[in-house]
Amino acid sequence: MKVKLGESLITIVGLGKVGSNIAEHIVLKGLDDLTLIDIIQGLPQGNALDLGHMASQLNIDVKIKGSNDYRDLEGSDIVIVSAGFPRTADMSRLDLLKKNKAIIKQVSEKILEYAPKSKVIIVTNPLDLMTYLALKTTGFDRSRVFGVGSELDAARLKYHLSSILKVSNSSISAFVIGEHGDSMTILKSQSKVNGVPIKKLLDESQIFSLIEKTKKSGADIISLKGATTFGVAASTSSIVESMIKDKKKVHLASFYLNGEYGLNDICIGVPVIIGKNGVEKVIELEIDNDEKDLFFKSAESVKKSIQVLMSDE
Repeated sequence: MKVKLGESLITIVGLGKVGSNIAEHIVLKGLDDLTLIDIIQGLPQGNALDLGHMASQLNIDVKIKGSNDYRDLEGSDIVIVSAGFPRTADMSRLDLLKKNKAIIKQVSEKILEYAPKSKVIIVTNPLDLMTYLALKTTGFDRSRVFGVGSELDAARLKYHLSSILKVSNSSISAFVIGEHGDSMTILKSQSKVNGVPIKKLLDESQIFSLIEKTKKSGADIISLKGATTFGVAASTSSIVESMIKDKKKVHLASFYLNGEYGLNDICIGVPVIIGKNGVEKVIELEIDNDEKDLFFKSAESVKKSIQVLMSDE
């Protein structure tokens, strides 16, 4: 019988395709008891029952509750926010800004009211902007609010590298920083296969193709099946596991920078160490000048979007 490892309640707000898949991953790992919250009547309750039956079959001892009431956030140690409108094939992440701004603001206010000691993981797009909004709305310490973005981008990079080089995923270390969007920065100097940088294994045309495939991955999936679900669920549950088990593992997360990488007042993808208290440290990588230029351009793009986000328009 699988023994439950966690000691703190996990809550997921938003039970669409992404939220439901995240819930499944968390239950399969037996990480902790789980509360599911959504405004749609019956949806979280039905998911709770279905997941409960799955857990029963697999002898996983976790309690799962569905609710339409934000008051059930009370007692949560980790809150995963996947509420909001999904991105469509003809829509950039920034196109989602106005649609999801009000939703994330409201959810963040409810978290502040009912779970003021929780750590908050944002999954809703546009990821970096919604993470920034949640941080500013809750007023939490920056260590307790971060987003799942570059972790997923790195998984996509690793997938394409494995396909091109015909090597196991376990042999690849992939690094993507910057915006979770079109200006993401693939680090050729830090992405490696058994310690060898990919820029020594691939020619320029192959690297260009690799970067384009990675950047288009989300849009490609959306055009084919309507939504990205499995990859983001795996990335999110991996981060949650690091928190529950206090792994002190390096993840790529959208995080509020306070001087790191020479940036301030911005949430953007960087490598961080994650443990039971959330983000414990930002890892400042040594990147080459070309990568720095791309990263700062990405940051500038996010900064401009933050100005729009925080305006009264």
